Amino acid sequence: MSYLATISKKGLMTIPSEVRRKYGLKDGDKVRIIDQGGSLLIVPLMDIKALYGLGREHKEDLLVMIRELEAEHDEEAEL
Repeated sequence: MSYLATISKKGLMTIPSEVRRKYGLKDGDKVRIIDQGGSLLIVPLMDIKALYGLGREHKEDLLVMIRELEAEHDEEAEL
């Protein structure tokens, strides 16, 4: 699926409402913009509080996610 967005003079981009609904994006939510060398990838970031209560069956998945977040944090700290 493809969507069109316009960038304002201030550099703001409005994410289409259909996309916001699909991914549960609300005012104040964050997204990561990844430069893929010729294209941009916009990835919604999950609020860490949303992970609370997922249960023990997801423990390993959560540990992997935490390690990935820590690695990203370390990379950004080096910049």
